[in-house]
Amino acid sequence: MPLSREDRWLTITLLLSFALTLFFWGVNASVFHFTGVSYFPRVSTPLICVALQFAYFDRCYNFISPRAGFIIKSCALYGLANIALALFAGGLQFTPFPPIDLTLQRWDRFLHFDTAAVMAWTAAQPGLHAFLNACYVSTDALLVLAPLIAGFAFDRRRMRVYLYAFVYSFLAGGLFYYFFPSSGPGSVYHSPYFMSIQRLTSTKFYQVHHFQEVPTMLGGMIAFPSFHVTWAVLTTYAARSSRRLFWGVAALNVLVVASTVLLGWHYLVDVPAGLLAGALSLYAGELTHRRLAQSR
Repeated sequence: MPLSREDRWLTITLLLSFALTLFFWGVNASVFHFTGVSYFPRVSTPLICVALQFAYFDRCYNFISPRAGFIIKSCALYGLANIALALFAGGLQFTPFPPIDLTLQRWDRFLHFDTAAVMAWTAAQPGLHAFLNACYVSTDALLVLAPLIAGFAFDRRRMRVYLYAFVYSFLAGGLFYYFFPSSGPGSVYHSPYFMSIQRLTSTKFYQVHHFQEVPTMLGGMIAFPSFHVTWAVLTTYAARSSRRLFWGVAALNVLVVASTVLLGWHYLVDVPAGLLAGALSLYAGELTHRRLAQSR
């Protein structure tokens, strides 16, 4: 089955991410020899087969129900995009450049923002701390559910723009991280309120670049820009296909953005950077969709 122009362009961008992944792994294997960890969970390997099967089934079901075909194809492409970008993240960890966390800390000080003091204030209110933590971890669910809202609403334009923006934001943010890595406030602030999983971000960076075994993929990797903030922008956009669900998703994402700094996951400057990355990615996604749609 021939691919549409939109599918071909998305395929090209995913192949680009694979090429960059191989390049990063190749450079590390031949020059730096850093250790690392796979950011692609083994339990998710069958998703590759499932995504390919969905893409094949679309050819059959699309003749019966265009809506069903659209949902299946969208889920397949989104699944493949997540797989490609998980592999891409595995290559980014081999960055040979020094972290910029001290610079980010200085920017926060210029803005009169003290992460340690804010974390202490949040920890003094256990109920608020638990609530914000639940909001922060809800991003994983939103990344799954928000695109489905556009898919079931049969909103082709919004679904396509979201897919493009999702890939663009990760490629751009990932490339920025490779040359200007950051490990988050846990790497420069000393506070008893950091959770162990928060410290894993900087711990893994240290282990990779000191040739130590990295025992876990838990914890984050990129602090600047904040991908939680970027994803909050993207999932809110995708949820606009449903008026009933949009305001709930938008309110939750406002809390997600607040939790990134109140819980000490990110520097304050990471937030506007994440907002800008999300807005620019959506703009680029809209331009891509408009150009490909007009050239049919």
